[in-house]
Amino acid sequence: MSVLGYVPVKSCCMVMRLNLDCNSCCRKTRRIILRIKGVETHMIDKQQCTVTVCGRFRASDVAIKLRKKMKRRVEILHIEEEEEEGDFGSGGHRHDQPPADHQSIDISHYAPHHHPAFIAATNGD
Repeated sequence: MSVLGYVPVKSCCMVMRLNLDCNSCCRKTRRIILRIKGVETHMIDKQQCTVTVCGRFRASDVAIKLRKKMKRRVEILHIEEEEEEGDFGSGGHRHDQPPADHQSIDISHYAPHHHPAFIAATNGD
């Protein structure tokens, strides 16, 4: 625990089961989930009565909020914490390795630049 009681929240995916009787229950669940801070993606499966939520949040907070707003029992089936690579400043990739799709480009066959300073430098004047 750090200063002022702030606990860093990790990225996770959580699968919950709650009774989704009708389409209005699904719409209400969706509306509640979209208003929760930190939720990035969600999926509601009406046939299996499951709700999958992914993002940066505390799993217990999401389950409690759904239970209070829906007035239904919420059962957490599975929580999977996602590993994050690098630190917050790196943008999710390492700087010492090039990206996987990075390719070196040979530009020797392109026409030279037509700027007067470039032409003077290449002519030897």
